[in-house]
Amino acid sequence: MNGSVAGDGGPDLRWFTAGAMTEAEFRAACVLHASAFPRPGRTVDDVVASRGPVWMRHAENGAEIPGGPLRSTTPARRAAIVDAAGVWRANAATITRRLATPAGPMTVLGLLDVATRPDDRGRGLGARVVRAAFGPVDRGEWPACLFQTGDARRFYEKLGARVVDNRFVDSTGDTPAGGAVFEDTHTMIYPADADWPTGEIDTLGPGY
Repeated sequence: MNGSVAGDGGPDLRWFTAGAMTEAEFRAACVLHASAFPRPGRTVDDVVASRGPVWMRHAENGAEIPGGPLRSTTPARRAAIVDAAGVWRANAATITRRLATPAGPMTVLGLLDVATRPDDRGRGLGARVVRAAFGPVDRGEWPACLFQTGDARRFYEKLGARVVDNRFVDSTGDTPAGGAVFEDTHTMIYPADADWPTGEIDTLGPGY
């Protein structure tokens, strides 16, 4: 359900669910992404086109590809700080993902698309949306959150996450041969003290 969530950081923090976003909400999220991660020649319309299959047509794709393009076991969700004018200042998205591990199957939360507008950085908005995204783990709904990052390692460590050294593989074949499932420098879990298996882990789908 979309709307404000009491206790998750204030009235300007809202949750949005894949398949239940309006076109205006979805485009505002894409504007945020394009400003946070600029690429030469990439437009907001390019971001809209690439992310539409996940956020605007989840049910359709879920019928064709189990879990949709991200292989999420539940519709993707997005915690966003939205100002009174409807401008998205920061957001963090989550999925749920089945894994095959040496300790047996497990389903974890996945964190992705953490973004803050460049002119809003340094205000703690990124930490707010990530803490909100971690909420289901804190409440015991999932055993851990698995994600990847590059230069933001220290940011996540301050929020209670840690780096793991498992080897990750994708038995579905959706990850290009020879490619890494998680391409960023660090693969991390939250919380740091989660009961996390050692050894090789099959993500049963591509990285996110």
